[in-house]
Amino acid sequence: MTRRDPSVPSRPQATPRHDPRLPRAPRNGPAIGQILVAVTFLAMLVGTAGFVFAALHPGPSPKPAPSGLTAAGTTPGPTSPGTSAPGSSVAAADQPDSAPPSGSAPSGAPAPSDSASPGPTATPTPAPTPGSGGSLMPIVPVVSFWDVGPGLSRADLTAALQGQSSRYPTVIVPSADRDAIAAALGVTIADAVTSGTADDIRAAVKDGALGLLRATDVTPQVRALPLDGKDLFGNDRVAKTADWPLSIPIADASAAAWDQGASWTLVAGGDIVLDRGTYLKVVKDGKGVTYPFDGGTAQVTGRHCCGWFTELGKYDIPDYVQTGNAGVVRSLVSGADLTIANLEDPTPDDWVYHAHGLPFSGDPALLSMLSGAGIDFVTLANNHIEDYGTSGIKDTVKHLPQAGLAFAGAGLDLGQAQQPGVLTADGQTVTILPCVAVDPNVFATAKRSGGRPCDDPQLIPDIRAAAAKPGVVIVFPHWGTEYVYPPSGLQRSFAKHWLAAGADLVLGSGPHIAGAIGDFGGKLCIFSMGNFLLDQNWAEITMEGLLVEVTFNGDQVVQTRLHPTLILDLTQPNLLDPETTAVVYGRIEKASKGMLDF
Repeated sequence: MTRRDPSVPSRPQATPRHDPRLPRAPRNGPAIGQILVAVTFLAMLVGTAGFVFAALHPGPSPKPAPSGLTAAGTTPGPTSPGTSAPGSSVAAADQPDSAPPSGSAPSGAPAPSDSASPGPTATPTPAPTPGSGGSLMPIVPVVSFWDVGPGLSRADLTAALQGQSSRYPTVIVPSADRDAIAAALGVTIADAVTSGTADDIRAAVKDGALGLLRATDVTPQVRALPLDGKDLFGNDRVAKTADWPLSIPIADASAAAWDQGASWTLVAGGDIVLDRGTYLKVVKDGKGVTYPFDGGTAQVTGRHCCGWFTELGKYDIPDYVQTGNAGVVRSLVSGADLTIANLEDPTPDDWVYHAHGLPFSGDPALLSMLSGAGIDFVTLANNHIEDYGTSGIKDTVKHLPQAGLAFAGAGLDLGQAQQPGVLTADGQTVTILPCVAVDPNVFATAKRSGGRPCDDPQLIPDIRAAAAKPGVVIVFPHWGTEYVYPPSGLQRSFAKHWLAAGADLVLGSGPHIAGAIGDFGGKLCIFSMGNFLLDQNWAEITMEGLLVEVTFNGDQVVQTRLHPTLILDLTQPNLLDPETTAVVYGRIEKASKGMLDF
């Protein structure tokens, strides 16, 4: 029997050479010809020698171009501008709540892009060249996950290591690498700078210290800073280790190597509705399909009370200014190797525009707006996928591949809804298992269309099966109580068991606000990413959302960055400035109490 979280009310609403045309010079006699022959012969000798040397001593390979995205066992759809060509797949997945999931036994996050701090730059010291048999290891400045400050310049880092930084008075470096870091930077590290293990450093930064870590020791629980305007992680990462400003030689054959070329990114967003405010702005107001993703940066300058939606109490409305950088949201979305989101409405053939209220339905023609902005995959496991019944789901899964979007999470019966989204990103297989835990009326069964229930007994086995193969496993649930930050006990139980079963990451939607984060065995669950494209402009918290930028190295999560957004003009997310980001982070951190140790 399908269970739902008793603390979550059923709800119907979710209120980016010689030009042959030119004469040749006259010949100047045999002497010149002999000289040319000699020069040519010498050049051939030098070239041959260079070719042999290069063959015997190959240099680092550049980062390969991102691979296409495909859904397993499906026919690829057309390619839309700004995205690769995914296929389609009906998929899903997720599991129970307060008690361990059925069929299983219990087991066992910044802000807008940083830039280097201004100011004088120390004279560069060339990075040391690794000795025979060694390799270069990037050394990365790390701070608290919640730190919203900018990156560091080389001069900033040097000052901190010499005990002269007001921004980071406490600094800690790896004991084994202290001398090598000093040599690489050409500085003497002050006695006040402490040394420790990687665990010591990660513990110190949560209390406000600046730490330095080997790239292989960086985890999602810390924030890695850009250095000298370059980033080792994220969409804007350097292509190869040699491009990173601070590396040391590692000669120990037992030390884990770092392959920068194995890094890739995923960007995830929350709830998208193509009806109501989005259709109004894009079509009726004539702003065009690029408009929702043309957002730049914004700053909240004040707040006033209250929004019109007062059923849940009083909510602040933000006063704001846009601060430029148009298109930065599209860049973030399209710059990832894989971008995913929750499509919160069906796109039936008989769609109807709704100015407000319910149900939701989207014009199928607007789906290409999503793929054109760089979105590759959408989950359909949500409480509005049944707004137009079985025919609405049937039409939606027909239209998505035509728009170049892969999908999963819903189907004409439970068997179809259980099919995962299986894609490839930068050579890695990515299995996405969506599910819904909000309204039993939309749960698919053997005889009914709908979304995959999160307490489907087959979900945990499906996670384990996917985790047993090379690649990455992501669970994408639609769950929780609307406009409530802390997750229920059932949600925590789900997340714990999914991650223990082998999922690498849980990315949630549903409450329409940027919600809590949980750390379960070193793996993260973002309980709610809030709204992505949705017109709930009656409160600051519902105008906010999170674009989550996740960096993988191979199949390992190494960084998770939260980019808070503010939806302006009903449908356009804009990245928030650091000061407002700190406010959003404060709410998320408070809601995450008891689930985090960073």
